[in-house]
Amino acid sequence: MAPLEYFGIGRWRGLLWKRVREDARVLDAGAGTGLNISFYRKDHRVAALDTNAFFLERARRRAWDRSGQVECVLGSVQDIPYADATFDSVVTTFLFCQVENPGRGMRELKRVLKPGGQLLMLEHVRSNGGWGRLMDVLAGPLYQMFGDHIARDTDLYASRAGFINLTSQSLLFNVVKLIEAEKEA
Repeated sequence: MAPLEYFGIGRWRGLLWKRVREDARVLDAGAGTGLNISFYRKDHRVAALDTNAFFLERARRRAWDRSGQVECVLGSVQDIPYADATFDSVVTTFLFCQVENPGRGMRELKRVLKPGGQLLMLEHVRSNGGWGRLMDVLAGPLYQMFGDHIARDTDLYASRAGFINLTSQSLLFNVVKLIEAEKEA
């Protein structure tokens, strides 16, 4: 990810995290090795969730100077180990291309959000037109090789889960999007 961080993803992460509400309890779902940690503000209390214990250990090391602010938690977005209505904001970055059941994952994100809570996603998604059809053709083989589904319509999963006020901003050729939505109050 390092070369990609340099060529835009780091800037996009910054855009995403600037939108997280102040003084928020935040779930960073699919936190991986903690590439978002440098964007956490001091007023955020963050649960960094990931399925990979090795990645979470790297995230813990990145968060060493933020004691009390960051909790690294082993778990899946498809079965989030928190009670209903725990978080003010939920953030994902390049997660839903790897989630086995994206509908279930999206419903879990909604479940753990408080009423009026904020969903913020930085995701690569299925493009429109010819690029989208090409992505559809490549999606199966690439998923088999890398476990990465390149042609997900993440906006649609959010809408089907019942998120409201959904907006989507294209950051790169309609393939990388900043998606924002809310849980009904």
